[in-house]
Amino acid sequence: MALTLSGPIHHLDPLSPNLHEDAARMRAHGPIVPVELPGGVVMWAVTGDEAGRNVLKDSDRFAKSPSYWKALQNGELPKDWPLLSLAAPAGNAITVVDGPEHRKLRRPLSQALTARRVEALTPVIAALVERLLDDLERAADKAEDGVVDFRSLFAWPLPMGVIGHLLGVDEADHDELGRLYTALFDDTLGDGRDAELSLHSWLDEHVSRLEREPGDDMISAMLALPPEDRLPREDLVVTMYVVLAAGHETTTHLLVNAVRALSTRPEQRDLLLSGEVPWENLVEETMRWDSPTANFFTRFATEDIDGADVHPAAEGVRIAEGDPVFISYISMGRDPERYGPTAGAFDVRRGETHTSFGYGAHFCIGSPLARLEGRIALERIFSRRPDLEVVGDVPRSPSIVVNSHTRLDVRLRPA
Repeated sequence: MALTLSGPIHHLDPLSPNLHEDAARMRAHGPIVPVELPGGVVMWAVTGDEAGRNVLKDSDRFAKSPSYWKALQNGELPKDWPLLSLAAPAGNAITVVDGPEHRKLRRPLSQALTARRVEALTPVIAALVERLLDDLERAADKAEDGVVDFRSLFAWPLPMGVIGHLLGVDEADHDELGRLYTALFDDTLGDGRDAELSLHSWLDEHVSRLEREPGDDMISAMLALPPEDRLPREDLVVTMYVVLAAGHETTTHLLVNAVRALSTRPEQRDLLLSGEVPWENLVEETMRWDSPTANFFTRFATEDIDGADVHPAAEGVRIAEGDPVFISYISMGRDPERYGPTAGAFDVRRGETHTSFGYGAHFCIGSPLARLEGRIALERIFSRRPDLEVVGDVPRSPSIVVNSHTRLDVRLRPA
């Protein structure tokens, strides 16, 4: 019997207490399965790592442009669908184009976000890490029980500070940008499109300021490129909208998830502190085991596709032209087919590669920066406070897109 979008096997709920349990249920049904999202919208979920890589590299049959999405083009989606701004973002975003158009948008970004520019951020990151750790310790000293929120005092301001420095954004604007991006990724609010448009407007004004008064930042560098390499104004604004989101949102979740994992595994913490295992391993294992991006939207079938052509275990799956497909990174990271019977175990000694930064032409261009931030921050956190302890509940953000938490309470014991 053919499996089509008409028979979803699971319902993804932004209020689900555990996205990993959802991922395991989906993965148990196969590497490509139909899933119902909030609002009754049904998509194919790619749950297996090999199938995911095959989809991600096949932009001919699985395109990024929402123009291929039949339900969207036919007006069949709820008008107030909260995930519309993520599944089909407005503008000519780098995340919704393929081929020459994608290369055209990505090339100026690559020319500005060079390895040298990223490496030059090392002292900026290190200084900000020390300042935030000082603030964290002062806050703990003032708290009656020594408990502070690691997310709000460290995990969020660090990547926002770094990406803000990179893009020439004043620290005074960080809170407003954070509020808008929080609204964008909250699946329950229903105002994602308003937040998206507000962010575009803010960034348009920001680019105008840098046109008048350029600085030593990435946007100014892109504005200074030769005319033939420069992006049109609207494309630059939309690209910066994506860069700003990817540059702070996912790194915040990486830091929170890494601290959660390591704080309960003292034997692995000791391996890192002794130098027996490099700190890079903590970043990579966290990305695999507890991916900051849970489910990434969206690709669209440009023709009818037999699931067996994507992965042998997807025999019987019939993906119709115009069907939407999303990549479940949170499922792929614990896929036993790739990582074996211990796929569900966190182990910094694993040292394996993963797909959580993407694959193919759309591989995350900011991954070197995320890795650098994660390595510097996590090494300093646990070197200064090796007995840091997570306490209480860790509430999940209401989202099926990001693997996020609204707070992370930690107790800092005397070092």
